[in-house]
Amino acid sequence: MIDFFIGKQDQKIRKFSKKLGFGKVLFVKEISKLKNIKKEAGYDAFLIKTIKPVVLRRIIDKASNYCSMIFVVGTTDEINRIALEHKKVKALVSPEYERKKDFLDYRNSGLNQVLCKIARDNKKIIFFNFKNILLSEKNKRAVIIGRLMQNIKLCRKYEVNIKIASFASLQEEMRSLSDIRSFCVAIGMTQEESKKAFLFS
Repeated sequence: MIDFFIGKQDQKIRKFSKKLGFGKVLFVKEISKLKNIKKEAGYDAFLIKTIKPVVLRRIIDKASNYCSMIFVVGTTDEINRIALEHKKVKALVSPEYERKKDFLDYRNSGLNQVLCKIARDNKKIIFFNFKNILLSEKNKRAVIIGRLMQNIKLCRKYEVNIKIASFASLQEEMRSLSDIRSFCVAIGMTQEESKKAFLFS
């Protein structure tokens, strides 16, 4: 069972993660600009966040020279599609990120049947970011959860690989494996899906 932490490798975080029930924690560097990319130890993955497609492609190309595990935050529909189609991207994180309004007949969750088919065919992972839910305001939390529930159904229908991680940047934001699994079941995952959501290779 694996969790992801935003920050450099830290022995204290590793020990605390094990207390929370995880077998391993991987450390992630957030990147939003080309100049943020450089050769440095202490990270297992890069998490790219931008709303500009051209910038995204440039960052992916440069980042892939330094790290093989590249994730992209789903800031827009176009960014989501690029991430799911790009050979060097392993996962799309929070496809529902900062969506403003839902549509009349369905939620603006950042995924649809076309994107799910692309994700399935390209063997991409869809990651849910538990920190986004944990730190969200109460009036926004229900909306986020509703979008996650829709994405769970879509991913199940199209056989897309779903994962969840805390993506905490502080120890205080970390939660136990059992707590996050319970949350997964509460929003619609089966027990088996909630278990697989923490298996990563």
